[in-house]
Amino acid sequence: MGKKGKKDPNAPTIISEDTFVRVSKLKDLKVAPKPPKGEFTAEEWCISPAFHSDATFKATIQYWQQCAIVKYKERETLIPPTKVKTIDDEATAKKPHPRKELQDLFKYCKTLVRQSNKRTGNFSRQLDKREGKEMKRQTMMKSIAEADSQMNEELRMARRFVERRQLFDKRFMYGSKLEEPGKGPRKNALIAIELSDKQAAWVDETKGEVARMLETVINEGECESLNIALFSGSNVSTWCPTYQSKTDPKKGLADSQKWLNKNFTAKTCSAQPYPPDFCAMFSKFTAEGTQPPWHIYLCCSKAPEDKKNDVLELVKDLRVNMDPPAKNVPLLPINIVAFDNTIDGDEEEKTFFETIAGENGKFMVDTSASDLLSLDKMLKSVQSRKKSLDKMNKKLDKMEDLSEKVSSDRELLQMQIALANMLQNDFEILDWALKNENQPVGPEI
Repeated sequence: MGKKGKKDPNAPTIISEDTFVRVSKLKDLKVAPKPPKGEFTAEEWCISPAFHSDATFKATIQYWQQCAIVKYKERETLIPPTKVKTIDDEATAKKPHPRKELQDLFKYCKTLVRQSNKRTGNFSRQLDKREGKEMKRQTMMKSIAEADSQMNEELRMARRFVERRQLFDKRFMYGSKLEEPGKGPRKNALIAIELSDKQAAWVDETKGEVARMLETVINEGECESLNIALFSGSNVSTWCPTYQSKTDPKKGLADSQKWLNKNFTAKTCSAQPYPPDFCAMFSKFTAEGTQPPWHIYLCCSKAPEDKKNDVLELVKDLRVNMDPPAKNVPLLPINIVAFDNTIDGDEEEKTFFETIAGENGKFMVDTSASDLLSLDKMLKSVQSRKKSLDKMNKKLDKMEDLSEKVSSDRELLQMQIALANMLQNDFEILDWALKNENQPVGPEI
């Protein structure tokens, strides 16, 4: 007698026919995952691609590859395989087979399912590893794009800043802010320069404007004579006692610049307290018996603080009581360039200087020194971003482009999962068949 409870190995056992045929075919073909030779490819699927076109597996693999979905256009041609939840349906074709045969298939399928799950993990880890590397590469590319965008935006900001502040405007690069070429007076041009500790910060800028004024307006223009004055809080000193011909061989333009370079320095400015005496300067050149200037070109730092009203009253009085220097020549026009950038946008300062300038003069604030510092900061920031961008690009060059391999690995994993699901489903049906107590109905007698 056999052991108690041991079932007859030859007992007929019911199972869905499509599952039986499929697993039997796999067993007969000795299907098993191939050992990997490096990276995992389609050849390392739990069911090799060579078997996918077999009529026994083709439709079933397609079904599981589509995530157990039958497309509408395939409803007449693609028959879903039997699943555990549908095996009890009367429409499911089931036939009895010897229990021993199903046990052999169960054992084989169990091993194949275990191997397929392990192989799914292999494909998954390969994909995760490459996805991680590709994600780092994509993140680096994104960082590079953002850094490049920020750098270009900073460059555009710098360009807009330069245009707005007219930093490299040809009129001021080659000409002077004091006057445009061809618009100077015919004679008696007076260049008056503030000599104070506040103006000391803009000695070089002031000399540059005056030098370009002498070169482009006086020398190349029709102006015959000029004078240069330095005025402080206690004194007004001049290059010449009166207006000097620009063509004088000894006391011409060259000598005026030599005198200015010697007497207008940071040291001489620092020795003179702010504010300078604007009234003394105007009075000296408009006093009775003196030749009035045809045009005054004034370089200063800012308005003379508490003495603004005195200056305004004096200039107003001069324009009312003075006689014009010549027929059809405007009375006391003043072109003013203020070098203290802190007054830029100050309406009170602007009103003061525009009143002093008069309708035939003009006023502007020279912010080029501070503007250049601001521009330098912008460009240093751009330079810093460029260095950072170069470093990131070097890192990117060393990173392998795995986008195509990641896409391929994803497809490989999806197929492996589909094959594993197919095997798992067949294994569950075999398990159901071996545990099912229902015996096939015998023929009627």
